[in-house]
Amino acid sequence: MTKLQYIFKTFAHYFKANLLVALGVAISTMVLTGSLIIGDSVRYSLEQATFSRLGETTHLVSVVERYFRQEMAAEIELDNPEIKATPILLLEGIAVADGGQLRANKVQIVGVNSDFTEVAKSSLFAELQDNEIAISQNLAERLQITEGDNILVRIKKASLIPMNAPFISDEETSVSLRASVKKVVQREEMGRFSLKNSQTAPYNIFVSIGRLNQLMEFEGKANQLLISTELETEKVAQSVKNCLTPADAGLSLKNIESTHEIEVSTERVFLEDKVSETLKMLPDADLILTYFVNGIARSSKPETQSQSIPYSFVSSLENKFLGDNEIIINQWAADDLKAKIGDSIRIKYLEIGPLRKLIEKESAFILKEIISMDSEWSDPSRVPHLPGLSDAGHCREWEAGVPIDLDAIRDKDEDYWNKWQGTPKAFISHDKALEMWSNRFGNYTAVRFRVDSFNEDKYNQIFAEEIVPGDLGMAIEPIREQGIHAAQNGTDFSGLFIGLSFFILVASIVLTSLLFRLNLETRSAQVGLLAALGFQQNMVRRFYLFEGLAISLVGGIIGLLASVFYTQLVFKILNSLWFEIVRTNVLEINILPATLITGLLISILVSLVAIFTSIRRYQNQRAADLQKQTTTNGKSVWNKLKDIVMYASIVISVVIFVKQVFLSEQLNPSLFFLTGGLLLIGLLMIFGKILVRLEHRKQAAFGFGKLAQLNLTRNKGRSLTVIILFALGTFLVVSTGSNKLDLVANSSDKSSGTGGFNFFAETTIPVLFNINDADKRAEEGIYTDFNAVQLRKVEGDDASCLNLNRIAQPALLGVDAELLQGRFSFATQFKEIGDEEPWEVLNQKFDDGTIPAIADQTVIQWGLGMKVGDILMYQNELGDTLRLKLIAGTTPSIFQGFVIISNQHFLENYPTSSGSNIFLVEGSSEDTQQISDELQSVFRDYGWEMETTAKRLVEFYSVTNTYLSIFLALGALGLILGTIGLAVILARTILERRREIAVMQAVGFSTNSIFNILIKEYLILLFTGVLIGFVTAVVATMPAFISTNSDASFSTVALVVGVILINGIIWIVGLSWFSLHKKVLVAGLRVE
Repeated sequence: MTKLQYIFKTFAHYFKANLLVALGVAISTMVLTGSLIIGDSVRYSLEQATFSRLGETTHLVSVVERYFRQEMAAEIELDNPEIKATPILLLEGIAVADGGQLRANKVQIVGVNSDFTEVAKSSLFAELQDNEIAISQNLAERLQITEGDNILVRIKKASLIPMNAPFISDEETSVSLRASVKKVVQREEMGRFSLKNSQTAPYNIFVSIGRLNQLMEFEGKANQLLISTELETEKVAQSVKNCLTPADAGLSLKNIESTHEIEVSTERVFLEDKVSETLKMLPDADLILTYFVNGIARSSKPETQSQSIPYSFVSSLENKFLGDNEIIINQWAADDLKAKIGDSIRIKYLEIGPLRKLIEKESAFILKEIISMDSEWSDPSRVPHLPGLSDAGHCREWEAGVPIDLDAIRDKDEDYWNKWQGTPKAFISHDKALEMWSNRFGNYTAVRFRVDSFNEDKYNQIFAEEIVPGDLGMAIEPIREQGIHAAQNGTDFSGLFIGLSFFILVASIVLTSLLFRLNLETRSAQVGLLAALGFQQNMVRRFYLFEGLAISLVGGIIGLLASVFYTQLVFKILNSLWFEIVRTNVLEINILPATLITGLLISILVSLVAIFTSIRRYQNQRAADLQKQTTTNGKSVWNKLKDIVMYASIVISVVIFVKQVFLSEQLNPSLFFLTGGLLLIGLLMIFGKILVRLEHRKQAAFGFGKLAQLNLTRNKGRSLTVIILFALGTFLVVSTGSNKLDLVANSSDKSSGTGGFNFFAETTIPVLFNINDADKRAEEGIYTDFNAVQLRKVEGDDASCLNLNRIAQPALLGVDAELLQGRFSFATQFKEIGDEEPWEVLNQKFDDGTIPAIADQTVIQWGLGMKVGDILMYQNELGDTLRLKLIAGTTPSIFQGFVIISNQHFLENYPTSSGSNIFLVEGSSEDTQQISDELQSVFRDYGWEMETTAKRLVEFYSVTNTYLSIFLALGALGLILGTIGLAVILARTILERRREIAVMQAVGFSTNSIFNILIKEYLILLFTGVLIGFVTAVVATMPAFISTNSDASFSTVALVVGVILINGIIWIVGLSWFSLHKKVLVAGLRVE
């Protein structure tokens, strides 16, 4: 017989026993490989979601709060035939159905033309006419509508002029479209179209880009270019630059015949700094700044009441014409004011701050000159086009975006408007105008050139040379590459589920080792005989190791098959009970051969290590001892080393515990968990030492209890294995259950994750005014008292734990930092800011040019994969790189998903940002319902979505709690495996001791007495294991029990421990009773 034949015959002879061992291997293989498949499948699903939401798009050219020509797409294709460009107009809106009973906020309104069919690979978008729309499947389900139904769509009013620019009316913030649903678009038809990295499908409405332009009062505008190409981003950017024209910057040329000048003006009212600096390079550039003022008055003393002119335009002249303290007025104004050269002329004007905060200011001048009404400067074209002002029929129709006192307007003012329109009535120096009226939107309203010196070709040339896409806020990104990177580097579900299944893996590996060891014990005579017959230890070891390899291979193959079903089961639960952690229904199973091979090899390797350990322990015993099934003591050096580890674990854990409880101001959860872990190790080693001492203690008398204790020492390894299994299982389950977060418990505390606010609200259409203003509240019909913090927002990817993708640029919020001082708590803080509260630092700027930023610690660590002190990179509206240094991470808060900077820095980098989208509302607890009702009613058409801050926290951290629930569930499965291990040991022990039990029955021990001995023996193991696990788990999670944000309770923990104990008792009692009544015990007496 060859060695191989011997191994296989032995394997076949002990097939039943080996099959049990193989099942232990199969379980570990199933869990390990299943976890790897889950990770592969989630990554694959996220990648497929990227492809389905982007279609053929590879790159994106985008702008924020501005627009460019649709024709640019065709020009780029001509510039480089390897590029396919599709223009879209992407806006946000609200969809309403069933008479307003059903609505969806934050709906993407996508204006498309026939080119979009190339992106979507569907012709349906080219067929949309006038008021026809196509909607996504999820929106149809939300609104309960089908094809052919009509809905009302309220769309955020896009404006060529920034909505917060001075003197721009805010009366029309949205437009309405009553549309007919032509098609409900499925996922494969681009129904999930989105430019954001998220697995959650947005609500989409597709409409003709021509119709959307018409609604916005645009002509041929777009704000996104979808690029499809194999070229690198740099080449795409070059083509975009090549096709950029002044019209894409909103510039236009106008011939001013009365002054023989060419004027360059912008549809945005104020020229951006980079544009005006470029225009200065042309010869004879005359830069103009014209402003709308509240009044022009003559007075020798500021306090003297005198004649004044209400509401006029004042324009700038070159510095050579007058000094900074001088003013020129026209003849009409001079006559009205009865002014003469040398008089003091005062100008009253409004400085418009954030949220249209009006600051009234005044400047005094000396009248230098009075010009005639036919002077070249008395020119109405010096006034920029201001919708609501320039096109008004008379003064009483003005809509200036600021309060107008119509009673102050006189008949002569109406006559002036009718005859000369907005012709400036006064002129000041260029430098003084900049000092008074320069703003974040720009410094000039026009630039003029003499006709004879202006060259349009030179104008276009210098624009092409000096202006790059970034100067106009254009971002060019490899959006598909970014999406794939975000999907591949998102939440690691392989590692996650291996971690969540940790106890199942440990239990299955321990069970494999235990079953193989018991298998060896039944064959111990055979092992000893082989050694006695001259087989060397290495040879015997190889026999059994190869047998173990065969067992592992069989178990591994069974486990691979089971892993597929395990993955299917997990995915079904992820799409239902555990939906909180994925928030998508597009998960697909993707099984890779490499993953199966990896899982099989790792499982076999781990199992062989466990089996090898069992074999090695027996080979350290003499052949004669093996036949008698006795075990020798370990080496004294090993015992001393174990003693050192035991005492060190106990001492270190006690020291840390005492220091944290009595000497530290703040409890550190990590140190407590370390303390619990060390204590667990120490107590387990102490019990092992107790077993050794019991074995060598002389007993004067024996009772059932003493006999049970001595029986524990018959096989100390088995006894310790059972205790380790139950102690570890109890420790993990109890500590997990104790760490569930209850973020509602202390939600009114300002230091909590709510900041003490009652509500968190977000709008689709920005609110342009300060809702804390008493006059505005009265005007809007808000009467209940509350305070609100308004935050500006730049759209970005969702970096909260609700998004499975790895995010590079989260949504950015701007806030008045002083309004948040004393609120929220911080988990981490950048050491360079010292003891300063992070909110106080937000308005500062670091020496390296970085801007301070704050985020939720969860966002920093998991959403961004960064730490405090790291730098986030954005492209701001000016085309510059914005570098944000993360200075602090908040504890669990309502800001999860966002990065926060100060309003000051926000407006410097995003000057055209209009209004507020985020609101934190604080009011009396008795008025919460009334506050909610009023705000929901007043801001309904803004797409106002408001929820309690407590509910928002619960939604975010339901993900964490779901993970803990999964861990609890899988931990419970691990404990079941541990119980099976206990049952196997108990059954095997009774079988091994059948002769001993038979003799005890023969000499007078009743079955009940023997039953009592057995259950006491194993109940000691069960209770000791659970008690050690319970005590150490409570120590490890003590901060959670103390924390107001924890859902931990002793009653819950006691229930878990009770279930574990009852489960173990049932197995012990049941198996002991069943085994004692088997006929094999009678046969044991006969053999004896």
